[in-house]
Amino acid sequence: MGRKSLTNQHNQSGEFFVDTRCIGCGACTYVAPNIFVLYDSKAIVFQQPSHPDSIQDALIALHSCPVFSIGTHTLSTNVTLPCLIDDNVYFCGYNAESSFGASSYLIRRNQGNILVDSPRFDKRLVRILEEMGGLAYIYLTHQDDIADYKKFQKHFNAKVIFHRDDFNSKITQADITLEGEEEYVLDDEVRIIIQRGHTKGHTVLLYKNHFLFSGDHLAYNLNNETLYAFKDYCWFDWPTQLRSLERLNHYTFSHLLPAHGAPYESDANIMKEKLYHYLQGEKK
Repeated sequence: MGRKSLTNQHNQSGEFFVDTRCIGCGACTYVAPNIFVLYDSKAIVFQQPSHPDSIQDALIALHSCPVFSIGTHTLSTNVTLPCLIDDNVYFCGYNAESSFGASSYLIRRNQGNILVDSPRFDKRLVRILEEMGGLAYIYLTHQDDIADYKKFQKHFNAKVIFHRDDFNSKITQADITLEGEEEYVLDDEVRIIIQRGHTKGHTVLLYKNHFLFSGDHLAYNLNNETLYAFKDYCWFDWPTQLRSLERLNHYTFSHLLPAHGAPYESDANIMKEKLYHYLQGEKK
């Protein structure tokens, strides 16, 4: 919970506030872009929520802050997470500081629920996940966003899916180890596509040919309505990442769910066009 004594002076006055411990990860601005913005590399409240839906968004952002720097003056902060995005795909919240506020997601399925990247291990989230059927798999896109995956793995006896090329001191093995460049098909709904670049072993998950969980590989810019990749935060090889993105345009998806950035939904053909135009611009 945010500390009133550390309230950022640039907040718009009202019920919600952000304190100066903010690390500028941007998680709240993706969850509630009409309420929070980054100002001088820190989040602030630029518009107080005024109706139930926007208050709910602000509360989800509060529980998604990895350093607990969002607070309220009088409201109860109770909120139910994960929250539904579309179909049977959910946003988990409870973003972790060790992943610099990266978002994680839940795919709820009869074949076994899948946690996509790891949030922080919070007993409130764990209780809801138990009620939703637990976790059969924990899929990790790459080495940066693993957070508390071991705690979730142990609690739910879940199988971890991860690429060998991103093994490090924090994750040395997986129950399903991805290898080389070959995509992995879990079943008729889920395929994992190798997308090297941001890291050597980065992968993305395509669900039902509609939902693309892109990790740190591809994101959406709300301001100019474009797809883009994080060139300044490419830890392995930028040309390799661009080639991976070119191959990604051979797949079909209508929802983009990144670790950093706002979820984006559009027509599959528009997605292809936006990705194509972005890549053409990078080639200039």
